Amino acid sequence: MVKVLITGISGFIGSFLAEYLLKKDMDVYGTILEYEQNEIANIKHIIDELHLIECDIRKRGLVEKIIHESKPDVVFHLASQAYVVFSWEDPITTFETNVLGTIYLFEALKRSNVNPVVIMACSSSEYGDTAFLRIPLKETDPLQPLSPYAVSKATQDLLSYQYYKSFGLKTVRARIFGTIGPKKRGDVCADFAEQIAKIEAGISKPVMSVGNLETRRDLTDVRDMIEALYLLSIRGRCGDVYNLCKGQAYKIVDILKKFLEISRVKIEVQPDPQKMRFCDEPIILGENEKIKRECGWLPQIPIERSLQDILDYWRAYFAGGN
Repeated sequence: MVKVLITGISGFIGSFLAEYLLKKDMDVYGTILEYEQNEIANIKHIIDELHLIECDIRKRGLVEKIIHESKPDVVFHLASQAYVVFSWEDPITTFETNVLGTIYLFEALKRSNVNPVVIMACSSSEYGDTAFLRIPLKETDPLQPLSPYAVSKATQDLLSYQYYKSFGLKTVRARIFGTIGPKKRGDVCADFAEQIAKIEAGISKPVMSVGNLETRRDLTDVRDMIEALYLLSIRGRCGDVYNLCKGQAYKIVDILKKFLEISRVKIEVQPDPQKMRFCDEPIILGENEKIKRECGWLPQIPIERSLQDILDYWRAYFAGGN
């Protein structure tokens, strides 16, 4: 049986990936910060089928322990500080988690007697300032990150390549573009859906606050994304990098309109200066030809289904009295 380690297994992508891999009869290990209700909420329904290990990725000794205990054939390194806004507020924690955590993982693997395929969850934010780049973005385009978060992900990316070249670690870099779906928090789709669900439930007044609606983002459903990650683990070329994206950019104002169309109430929209970022790329659109050609991946889920599922998730959440 294939043994898999998912760092950050209880996160948004990690929880979907864990369920997907269990259905493929894999032996799934995962790291969580602690056994608290909010920490394991996303994996509660499959928790008895998982091997969970408490681990703060910033603690070197704990990272070495999880490698020793799991002896994985495949590692999906998803544990990270994933919020751009927070990275401006606390760049130190962002770098400790994303950069030091990755070095600790690689060093533990380097000294172990296992040599798993390591899928590194990198980010489209690494491309950063796209004003002078051709769109869509290709894996060969330069990295020009615009936030502490993006710099930390670019560092993970480069470390993955360096440890492959220097020590033979079987790293594959996945530059993940915008990923949406039920259970996610903190992105624009979740924000819109949560506000609408609160209004429908009578918790909030029928007014939505919004940030920059003119940006365009390449958005992929999480259920398509986890299949891409899995295919990379069996078909991706070690040492190489792949864009994981739909290859279609959606204007945020159009996403808002789609949500308002499926809302059950009439809602007024108001701009909120607090939701504007220091730097905001006008368009992020990737080319996905490489992963389609080499791994046979093709995203299947239309944006309308994703948005409906996200809103239904938040409706159920507030209907449950949360």
